[in-house]
Amino acid sequence: MTGMTDDDFTLAGEYVLGLLDAGQEAVVAARIATDSDFAAEVEAWRLRLNPMLGPEHLAPAHIWPKIEKALPAATLQDVGTAKLTFWRALTAISVTAAIFLGVLLLQQRAPTAPVANPTPMIAALGSEDGRSAMTASYDSTQGTMLLMPVTLETGELYPELWIIPADGKARSLGVINGDRPTAMDVSPDMRQYMNEGTLLAITPEPAEGAPGGVATGPVLASGKMIIL
Repeated sequence: MTGMTDDDFTLAGEYVLGLLDAGQEAVVAARIATDSDFAAEVEAWRLRLNPMLGPEHLAPAHIWPKIEKALPAATLQDVGTAKLTFWRALTAISVTAAIFLGVLLLQQRAPTAPVANPTPMIAALGSEDGRSAMTASYDSTQGTMLLMPVTLETGELYPELWIIPADGKARSLGVINGDRPTAMDVSPDMRQYMNEGTLLAITPEPAEGAPGGVATGPVLASGKMIIL
């Protein structure tokens, strides 16, 4: 038996969600057979997610044209069906994870005044070379964004999330966790910009964030918010 770390918790969830490649799955399967603590964590993830992983919880067919339109154009070029299949799987998994994280978040929060006609939105952020990918879902009733990074390569720097509304000005939403699903509160002054078509982007920045609120690194991944 071994002690469980945050990375172990994340790995167990990624295994159940099917985010690992064949080699990683083999390693995890071997660990499940020898590490009872880890095996119990994997089973706990299964119990949490099984009610939401069936076909009835996949994104409806009419949503795919919106999702494909919101993806960076380069991700749909040259590699055709294979790349599109990857993004469809990524988005379906992310929607499921966002639902699950939202349930946990709501269980931890005090009740707030109800908001009529909530508008759920999601963005699939990607890079042209496919090396960086993340999804974000926004709950307008809580002003909460749920982030699920798939892969973000920032080297010794940290991923900073930016919102770029119709006026074209990039505004920082803060440095985020690049290796596990997290929930963040969008500040009240930023919520007004959370609309369909708003662009989200990730740049690599110092731990304390971009100096003066101006991005210094290249855009690692970007994608537009769409209404589900």
